[in-house]
Formats: sequence, structure tokens, C-alpha cells
Amino acid sequence: MALLATACSADETYESPSTSQPATALGTSSLEPSDAAERDVLAAYRGMWDALVEAGKVSDPDAPDLREHAIDQALTLIVSALYINREQGEIILGELVLDPEVTALTPAEEPTRATVLDCVNDENWLEYKASGGLANDVPGGRHRTTATVDRTAEGWRVSWLIVEEAGTC
Repeated sequence: MALLATACSADETYESPSTSQPATALGTSSLEPSDAAERDVLAAYRGMWDALVEAGKVSDPDAPDLREHAIDQALTLIVSALYINREQGEIILGELVLDPEVTALTPAEEPTRATVLDCVNDENWLEYKASGGLANDVPGGRHRTTATVDRTAEGWRVSWLIVEEAGTC
């Protein structure tokens, strides 16, 4: 999580990103709109982290999967952190553990925005020198993480991401 720790502080003030235009359809499903939205929001959120884990293995800020799951501040945060790691000759390897929960969907009838709360565990997702060996001896930890996920014309995308310091959950 050191990848994002330098780029995101818990003291940052949340400014709501611009409201995205809703998609015309989410597909055919017998689920209630809020149930389908929650499923799709969590898929987008997990997809963003999966893309980051893969991009972190080679410090690739241009990985296209990042843009499939993140936009706006969240994408800027991730891309900036990957650029820094690439410039420093560092990669991130290991396992990242997520336990996300959708805590809000708005509007309730046809959601276009969601809030996700997570306790991201990066104890086994560590920075290494690209040439081999640990980059530092800073252990990972559990980070309180809050994300805003917006429904866009392309689907649900994480638009805002706050990753707090280790030990916050």
C-alpha cells in the first residue's frame, strides 16, 4: 500500500466528483436495481484493485485495465503512484486482501453513485526493487479505504479513492 500511501492522505478533504451520466441499461436481470448496482459496484471496485495488483508487478502506469475500472481522482492517484514506483525502480508483489462493503447507493431507486468502505490488508503485498530484494523493511498493514464508485456510460468506475495509513482498521 506504500504505492498509494505517499499519494493519498487521510487528511484530504473529500470533494464530490462531478456527477456522471447514468448508463442506459445494466443488462437484463431479475435483481432489484439496488441489488444489481451493489453487485456491479463491488465488481468495479475489486476490478480496480485487481488491475492495480497486476500493474504493480511491473510498475505500469499505462496498463489499460486500470482505465476499465477507475476514472478521475482514483485513476490519477493510481497512475501517479505507479509512475513514482517505476522511476524508483520498484515493483509491488504479493497478495492484497480486500473485504469491501457498499455503505451507500444514491439515488436509492436507480443508483448512479455508491460509497464503498473497505479494510485493505497489504501485509503480504510489498515493494521490491525491480532488480530483486525488498525495497524497504516497512511492513504492510490494514488500511481503512473509502471509495466513490460512479455509473458512467461505460459502466461502474471508481472515481474517488482514499487510502488511510496502516493500522486504521
